[in-house]
Amino acid sequence: MKFKRFFSAAAALTACILLLAADISAANRKTEKKSIRLDIAQAEITEGDAITLKPSVTGYKKCTISWSSSDKTVASVKKGGIVTALKAGTADISVKIKGTNLKAVCRVTVTAKEQKPSEQTDPNDHSTVVVDGKTFVLTFEDDFNGDTLDDTKWEKGPEQKRQDLNNYWDNSMSYLDGEGNLIIGMSYDKENDRFLSGAVRSRGKFEQAYGYFEIRCTVNNVPGYWTAFWLMGDSVTDETNGGRNGTEIDIMETPYYNTKQVQNTLNWDGYGYRHKSSGNVSDIDVYDGEYHTFSLLWTKEEYVFYVDGKESWRTDAAKALGTCEVPLFLKISSETGSWTGIPDPEKLPDYMKVDYVRVYKETEGGALK
Repeated sequence: MKFKRFFSAAAALTACILLLAADISAANRKTEKKSIRLDIAQAEITEGDAITLKPSVTGYKKCTISWSSSDKTVASVKKGGIVTALKAGTADISVKIKGTNLKAVCRVTVTAKEQKPSEQTDPNDHSTVVVDGKTFVLTFEDDFNGDTLDDTKWEKGPEQKRQDLNNYWDNSMSYLDGEGNLIIGMSYDKENDRFLSGAVRSRGKFEQAYGYFEIRCTVNNVPGYWTAFWLMGDSVTDETNGGRNGTEIDIMETPYYNTKQVQNTLNWDGYGYRHKSSGNVSDIDVYDGEYHTFSLLWTKEEYVFYVDGKESWRTDAAKALGTCEVPLFLKISSETGSWTGIPDPEKLPDYMKVDYVRVYKETEGGALK
C-alpha cells in the first residue's frame, strides 16, 4: 500500500515536472516567436562603400520594419538595409518592427578613405586642387574675413521681388558676421507683410568659363525657403544655340528641407516659352546646421556636381546641345516660392553661413588652359 502511494506520488511529481517543463518550453517558444535579429552586430566599412544588413524576423506572419541611423552624417541606411558609409566615425544602424519595441542594432564603424598620393595636399594650401585626376589652380577666393563685404569681388542684390510670393531680395540681409562668415538671411517683414532675403553676386567683378567651383556653407534650418550657390550670365536669356550661349548652373539648391534632399539644375534658352532645364535631386541630408561643401567641375564636355567631395550628378549636357562656352559670374542667395511652401514667420529669421568660396582653373603644362 505504501509502495502504491509512493508510486502515485512519484508519478504526480513527474507529471508536474513535465508540465512545468512544457510551460517553460512554451514560454521560450513564445519569446522566440516575436523577435528580430540582424545577420551581423558589428561592421567596419570605408568611406564611400556600402553593405547590406539582413534582418531575420520570427513570430510574425506579416510585419513592417523600419530602418534608422543614430548619426546620418557618418552612415545612412535605406530600405532594404543598404548602409552607406559617409565619413569617419561610428553609427548604430537599427531595424525595428513597427508598432513594437522589438529592434536589432548593428554598430557600424566608418574609416576614412585612403587618399591617393596625387590627392594628398597641405590642408592649409588652397592654391591648387586635384579633381578627376586633373590639377586646377586657384583663380578666385574669399574667406569672408573682416567686417564688410569685399566690393572688389561682390555686389549685393539687386533688390527686387523674387518668385511668385511676396519675397524681396534686400541688401540688409547680406553681411559679414565678423567671425569669418558671409551671412545670407531670410526674415519676415511684419510691418509690410513680406519676406526679405539676401543675395550677392560677382557680376562685372569676376566671371569664368570652365573650372572647379566650390562653396563651404551651412544651409537653411527651416522649411519653406531655400539657399543657393549658382552661376549666371547675361547671355542665359539668349534663346539660340542651346546651352552653349549661356546656361544658369545651380551648383546647389536646398528647397527640400522636409525630405532632406539637395538639387542641382541647368537652365538654358532663356526663361520664356523656349526655356529648357535639366536637374537632379539627391538624397543627401545637409540640413543639420553644420558646414558642407558643394562643388562643380565644369569642362567642355560635361558638368559634374559634388556634395562634401562625393559626386552627386554627372551630365554631358547633351540635352542642352553642349556645355556653356561663355564666362559666368557667381551668385549666393536665399529666397522662397510657392513650389517649396511658405516659411513660417514664427521660425524666422534664419540664415545660411558661408565660410568660403573658391574657384579654380585647369592647368596644362604649368599654365592656365
